[in-house]
Order: sequence, then structure tokens, then C-alpha cells
Amino acid sequence: MSVKYVLFFVGISLQCYFISAIDSCQTRNTCQECIQDSNVCVWCAQNDFSGTRCRPQSDKDLSSWCTKSLQSPSSLVEASSAKEFSSDQDNIVQIKPQRYNLNLRSGKSETFNFSFQGARDFPVDLYFLLDASITMEGIKNETAQQSQKIYLAIKNMTKNVYLGFGTFIDKRVFPFTDDISDKEKTYSFRHRLKLGNDTTEFKKVVSSTPSGQNRDRQEGGLDALAQVMACNETIGWRTESRKIIIFMTDGEYHVAGDGKSAGLFEPYDGKCYTENGTYTKELEMDYPSLGMINKLAVERDFIIIFLVDTRTKYAYQGLSKAISGSKLTDYDFDSRKKKGVTETQDNDEIVTLLEEIYSKISKKIKLKAKVKTGSRKNFQISFTPNCTSETTSHECDIEIDKELPIVATVQYTGAEPAVVDIVVEGIGEKLTLDVDVIKNCECEKHVENNSKFCHDQKRICGICSCDDNTYGENCACVKSENNLYKDNSSCIAAPGKDVCSSHGFCICGTCQCRDRYEGKFCECNVDNCPRSAESGEVCNGKEHGKCNCGKCKCKPDWSGIACDCSNSLETCKGHDGSVCHNRGKCSCGSCQCDEIAEWDARTNHDVYCRMYSEDDCTDCEELQCRKLEKCAKCQRSGEDHCPHCYERIKVEVVDSLTDDHLNDTFWNICKNINVDIGCYTSFVYRYDDVNYGVELVVERKSDCAPTYYLYGGLFLLTLLLVGAGTLIAWKLLTEARDRHEYLQFLQQNKLDSYGPCTNPLYEPPTTTFNNPAFRKRSVDAR
Repeated sequence: MSVKYVLFFVGISLQCYFISAIDSCQTRNTCQECIQDSNVCVWCAQNDFSGTRCRPQSDKDLSSWCTKSLQSPSSLVEASSAKEFSSDQDNIVQIKPQRYNLNLRSGKSETFNFSFQGARDFPVDLYFLLDASITMEGIKNETAQQSQKIYLAIKNMTKNVYLGFGTFIDKRVFPFTDDISDKEKTYSFRHRLKLGNDTTEFKKVVSSTPSGQNRDRQEGGLDALAQVMACNETIGWRTESRKIIIFMTDGEYHVAGDGKSAGLFEPYDGKCYTENGTYTKELEMDYPSLGMINKLAVERDFIIIFLVDTRTKYAYQGLSKAISGSKLTDYDFDSRKKKGVTETQDNDEIVTLLEEIYSKISKKIKLKAKVKTGSRKNFQISFTPNCTSETTSHECDIEIDKELPIVATVQYTGAEPAVVDIVVEGIGEKLTLDVDVIKNCECEKHVENNSKFCHDQKRICGICSCDDNTYGENCACVKSENNLYKDNSSCIAAPGKDVCSSHGFCICGTCQCRDRYEGKFCECNVDNCPRSAESGEVCNGKEHGKCNCGKCKCKPDWSGIACDCSNSLETCKGHDGSVCHNRGKCSCGSCQCDEIAEWDARTNHDVYCRMYSEDDCTDCEELQCRKLEKCAKCQRSGEDHCPHCYERIKVEVVDSLTDDHLNDTFWNICKNINVDIGCYTSFVYRYDDVNYGVELVVERKSDCAPTYYLYGGLFLLTLLLVGAGTLIAWKLLTEARDRHEYLQFLQQNKLDSYGPCTNPLYEPPTTTFNNPAFRKRSVDAR
């Protein structure tokens, strides 16, 4: 695109802007309306004047247009708190002044000055959050061995250094780990050492930390990071300190939504759930979102340093950009994973790396403005030098006890008071701006009573202020009467223009517009305004708003560009009269419900945010009993602090439940709540839908009846007797069978007993033959 076309479009844009400003100013009918216009308009309050009294301040001929009594109030910038710089540990002051009162013209830029001076020995809280996977064993050893050097390196820059330590792996649930039984092998977060200056203890704790493992490539580091930032007292963060978290890992990370694969649908809410050093909600809540991590970091001024393996740096680039004030650096973990203690003692690389990072953080400031969401669009703030982003410029460098002057420019286009905090990232000190808008003109202090020009009515800032019975520019017209007033000059917008813009008649010095036109000079078409998408009418109909020269002016109970958003609370009230059942906000005529409370097992709500359970829900009461059980048991035991008894849970402990509790349909009973071995109690609950809460009545008496032991003993004895009888019967039967078989064997043995016998197949080696004649001769011879 050529320069000629660029200049053409720029010229057209500027022309449109000035036309818009002129039109906006000329529609203002009073001095107050004029000076509150965000286009920075001025009002001419002189009496001998004709024409438009409100014009943009940027017009060049203002001096000839209004020769006297030009109303253009100046903004007021005043420091309301300006303590001197101090390095006293009990009263550190690094920003001066600390508070400004700004009374500004809407849309007009104003400047103010403040300074920053670094305090000596400003406290530093350094918390190491280490991935305790087995692949990080070498890094863990190196951190432990170099802890003294790390401490001394930071202490060379500030003498007030605290060290803390925690570890993470991943959620102890499938599919993130194979072993869900070993709580030391896999976990989301362990806080192992509170912030302090005992380096010997730090080294001991880091060295003795066992390694674990998970199943997938990603780690649960965001779970741990959120707890480190949310648990202020548990970790030991100091109020006035530079809060730095060293996040060390060689793996990628899980984010919100990943927990759904393990059945964890409840989003993390940004609260602290670490008890006795353990994150207690790892099996109940999903991983934190990047938005939640950034919210915690911004609100509490944390500096997060992601010290990650070179091979996984790509995965943390987007994360670091999403978190305000975070830094990203890589480190070759792979070469140190297998190193032992002796190999890491002489390696100062990690010490040098952390020293360089802290030096960059502590020797340069980064400013940011905190504005409430509703007012953010109305503010524009800039600084000279521009210390709002990472820059290599030395203009934002700071030195101890050396003052750095800064000039700020602010522009506010809103109509209501607002508060802005200008903070130094990572420190927490702030400069607070109490901003208000100038609403009154100086000429309002000089009221001309009984003005002849106004027919004995008041004249304020050059214009007449008529009573209820008169009207017109000069209050010359009486309502409900025929008036004759021939001067038409007050009905002409500007020289050369038509009377009443040719859309009306000048009567009594005032334009009486034709149908569909309005305005002082009938310059506005009542149909030239946004129409409601629902009704199709201009400004959603006369009952909701009125078209005011291209913009809808809504009635008090309506808002929106087309006045189609109801501000009435009636449409958000249920049968009990409460607005959104006290668990939501009424927005545009409908309820925007709050998140379901942690104690509430119900999952559905109606249009008035009234909670209810499905009719076919068979286990809703049982689920509610489980959610309230810990609170009931804690209150029954008389403990002072019951973390599971949330704000809207009211608990009453009684000796025993009455029939009113047990028979009333509004009360739901939870039975067999185990309080000791063999001992059980009960409690009842009912919902408070008006204030969105729940009431509990817990029975102090426990049922430890001996019948439980008797029945158990009898069952055990019976089981033993039956078992013994079965064994004896089996023994007798087997013995009888063996005896019978043995007798059969003996009997068979007797039957088979006989003397020696010859094998019928055996043939002797000799054969004897008898001569039949031999015996006969012998007999005869005798």
C-alpha cells in the first residue's frame, strides 16, 4: 500500500473522530453534562451568548467563540500519603509517594510523578519445587550439595534470605501411575521444609527425599505450584519479601482437563488444600488451569523461574508466556542424572545460573497497573521510562539507595470513582490511585436568581433553570397556554442552519419537533438507535428506553445498547423472595449462578439457582452423607478447627437425635457413621435454600452395643466349631476307609498264600524212561 493511501485513511479516521467529538459535545445541554463528556468538551457560561454552548476543547477558535466565562475545570492531582524511603525491616518503603488522589476530567490525560528506591537487604523467600521422579536423582543431589553456595550467592546481594523445599511427581491414580497404593512413590505435592535460613536442615531434607515415578511423560507440577502459591502460612511466605519459586523438572506438565481421564471433573478453585505437608485434593480435583496459575501469581506477586531440561524447554515456553512475571531457562539435566554426590560437589553451574537470574530480577523493575475488570476499559496508563515490559534498556535499572524517578500519564473515561494500584512486579509494594471524575462547574457557584432574561427564574452557567410551570430557553412559556414568542434565534443550531433543523417549529423560543424527531434543534431522529434483537423495537420500546441522538437512554430498570437488559431483581426472585437463592447474581434479568459449593452433593439448579437432585437419583443422600461426614465427626469431637466445615455449614451437636429429627421429612438421616472401632453414630441434615447452606444435627452418643461383639464372637466360634467338626469328620472318614482297605489287603493276601510250585513251562534237563519189561523179569525170577 502506498504512502498516499495510508495518509488518506489516517486523514479520514481523524476527520471521523473530530466529527464524532463535535456531535457528542453539541448534544450536551448543561455544563455538568458538557464537562463530563469523554471527548473533553468545554462550556461557555457567559450570558450574552447565542448558539451551541458546548464544544470540544480541541477547537482552535475557542477564544473568539467564548470571550469570557469559559468552563474547563482543571484536574487535581494530589499526593495523600508520602512516607520517606526506608530500609527498616519492620517498615520497608521503596515507592514514594504511596497514594494519590486524582480528580480528573473525563477523557483528559494527566501526569504525576513517583519514585522507586531499592531497599538494602530486601527479604528474599526462595522456594525450590523439585520434580522428585527417579530421573531427577542427579539434580536433587546437586541441589542438596550446592545449597550452601546457592544461599551464600544470594546472600551476597541481600542478607535476608530464606530457603524452602517441596517436591511433586503426579496424581496417585490411574492412568497417571501404575501403583496407587504407595503414597511415597507417587504423589501430587509434598511440602517438606518451611521457609527459613537453616541451610544445614535444607541440605538434609533435600538429600533424604526419596525418588518416585509415574506412568506417563507429563508430571503433575501445576498441582504443586498452585499449592505453593495458595498456602501462604503453610509455606511461610513473608508479607514484605521477594517471593521466588524455582520450578525444576525434566518432564512436561498436565493441565486442566487431563484429570478427566481419571474421573476428576471438579476444577481447581485456587484455594489451599495442603495439610501436614500433603495436598489432600489430588484425587478429587482436576489439574489447575493456566489462567488460575497466572491469577495466583499476579495476586500475590510471585516470580516463578522454570528451570527445565533442555529437551523439554519447548513445552514450557507457552506456559511461561501465560504467567505474568515468570522466567524460563533451560539446564542440561541429562548429563547429571546419573552423577553421584562426589561428582556434583565441585559443579557450580547451577549456582551461577541462579545467581545470574536473581541478579537480573533484583536490578531491574517492572511496573504493572492493577485495575478492576469493570473499570479496565476506561483506563489508559503509561510510564516514562517505560518499565512495563522486559527490556534491555538501562532506564529501568535500579541501585540500592538510589532514587529512580518515574513519570506516569493516566487517562480515565469512566463516570464513577475507581481505584488503581501501580505495583512493582515481584515485590508487592504499590502506589494506589484514588480516581474520581470532575462533575461540577465553577459557574454553578454563581447563581443569578430572578434573572430578567429567564423571566424571574434562575440562571445558572448562562442558561435558564425553569421551574415546573415554565419552559423554553428563557422560561417564557407557560405550560398548557398558548404562547407567542417571535424570536427564532434560539431555535437555530448555528449560523446558516435552518430553524429547528427543518424538522419542527419554533414556538416560544423552543423547537417543537415533528413526529419522529427530537433534540434542542430537532436534529435527532428517534428511530436512529439500536433495536432490540428480541422485540425489534428501537431501544426495546418506549417502556424500556428512549432514543437520544443515536444512543439509547435507558430507563432506570434497563440497560444495554438497546435497553433490552433488565436491571430489575424481580425476575431473579424465586418463590421465597430471595434473589437467585443467594447463590448467584442477577444479570440482565436472569440469574448467573455461582459454582456449586464443595459440601453440596447436588448437581442441578433451576433458573433461580435453587439446587435440587434428580428424582431418580438413588445414591444422592448417601453421597451427601459422605461429603458432610468429616465435618460432623470433627464437630462431634470438639475440635477448634474443622477444615471441612465450610462457611455455610451450621452444625449443632446434641446428646441424641429426637423424633422431630428422625420423622421430619425435611431432615435426611445419615446412619452408621464410624467414630471408633465398633462404635457408630448418626446425624441428620437439611438444606437451607434461602441462604444456600446446610444445617447438621450430630448425635454425640455413639452405639457401641455389646451385641456387635456378641454376634461377631458367636459367628467366629461357630465358624471355628464347624471348621473343627469338618476336619474331625474328614479324618474319621479317611481313617475308616484306610482301615477297610487294609483289611481287604490282608484277606487277599491269605487267599493268595501256597507252597513252592514249579513253573508249568519249566522242563528238567533229565528224562527217565522205565522199561516195562524190567520189572516183570524181576518178579518172575523171585
